[in-house]
Amino acid sequence: MTTTAYFDELATLLRERGVPEKEVSATVGDLAAYVTESGADPEEEFGPAAGFAAALAPARPADAPQDDPDPAAETWLWTADAFQDVARLNVYGDQGWEVERIDHLGRFVSRRVPEHPLRWEYRRETALPTRRDALAERLAPDGWEPCGSWVYYHYFKRPKAASEGPAGELDAAPAVPARSVFFGKGLYLFLAGYVLLLAAVAVGWFVNRDGDLGDFLGGILTGVVAGSLAVLAGLLWGRRRRR
Repeated sequence: MTTTAYFDELATLLRERGVPEKEVSATVGDLAAYVTESGADPEEEFGPAAGFAAALAPARPADAPQDDPDPAAETWLWTADAFQDVARLNVYGDQGWEVERIDHLGRFVSRRVPEHPLRWEYRRETALPTRRDALAERLAPDGWEPCGSWVYYHYFKRPKAASEGPAGELDAAPAVPARSVFFGKGLYLFLAGYVLLLAAVAVGWFVNRDGDLGDFLGGILTGVVAGSLAVLAGLLWGRRRRR
């Protein structure tokens, strides 16, 4: 099966399972981009389309409540790095966006009723997955309910109406944000530091292949200095080009 045929079939199966069209398009688009970038075969990577669709959108009983009973509700999928996710959640919670879950790609699946939406507030806690239920039980008395987990990050929400009364409801909803990906300087600095550490260890190993501990530590120091100079040179070059 070709890549195009696989994702066409997957999209059709997701629609049949009641997944909203916007979420189908976003999910299939992200998966197709991943396959294109990695060069992997989609069927080998994700398994048969039918089984993958069932995993992405498990069937619900006919009498189960619908996730989005209001046909006018808006859906928005977005993501942010761990350095700014809580701040973003509360900014958009003030605009009436309620996070219902975190999907398999780590995106916040948010919905909002355009007319008089409730304002929401969010918090993030860190715990092992096995402690998630105990964490939810501890926060429940204050009105916090779980709205998604990503590895050991657990997110909670509560409507502001519970604490602010009428002020917790918006008269009108702002436009849907134009952006859906929020990665900031904190993430890039973290990644740069991680790469720098790996480079330092690699240089230390190379210098110390036949040396002692002192040589090894000296090699790591050399790697750190060399990497720092490279990062500094890149920043200076970028600044010169912007002038």
